[in-house]
Amino acid sequence: MQQTNATRKLVLTAMFIALILLQCFVPWLGYIPINPVVQVTIIPFTIALGGMALGPKVGGMLGFIMGLYSLYNAWTMPVSIGALMFRNPITAIVPRILVGVIVGIVYANFIRNRTFKVKAISLFGLGALAALTNTFFVMVITWVGFSLMHTTFTGLPDNVGIVWLFTSLAGFNAIVELVVDGILGLLVGMPVLTYLAKFTA
Repeated sequence: MQQTNATRKLVLTAMFIALILLQCFVPWLGYIPINPVVQVTIIPFTIALGGMALGPKVGGMLGFIMGLYSLYNAWTMPVSIGALMFRNPITAIVPRILVGVIVGIVYANFIRNRTFKVKAISLFGLGALAALTNTFFVMVITWVGFSLMHTTFTGLPDNVGIVWLFTSLAGFNAIVELVVDGILGLLVGMPVLTYLAKFTA
């Protein structure tokens, strides 16, 4: 029985990895453009969902995979503020790992065994938490890099104006992503977790 559960978990992990890679490479599945500067990233919700369904360790691994793609994409896409900023491997990878770990831990310890109604409401908050965690740590790492370490190797000018410009764009992005990921948590998270529970029990 234990071997069967381990096999199921491995299969589900592979499915989440495939889904994240699909979202990374196929337009509109993982990144929804709002305008030429701002785009809503919903892949952190998929990472969070994997962390909730399969545990924080798997969630962290899923985040690492997205982070590697972000790093690769930043070095191969046309130059922009976002691309230059994510050329820093710490900025590209660490926040995504933390999404899967933090949301997975919160769900496992405080939400998993609650009633259906409480769980449904909480999933809106966990979806929003995924977006908040990603944006918060991206902003903090960027701010620390520029303000304390004077990081310039990513190609961004080392001045306060550029940092404030990025912070403003990221802040606007965060508001939109909080709402979108929260709705996804409510509408998608509940049925998916209910269905997967029979395979991970």
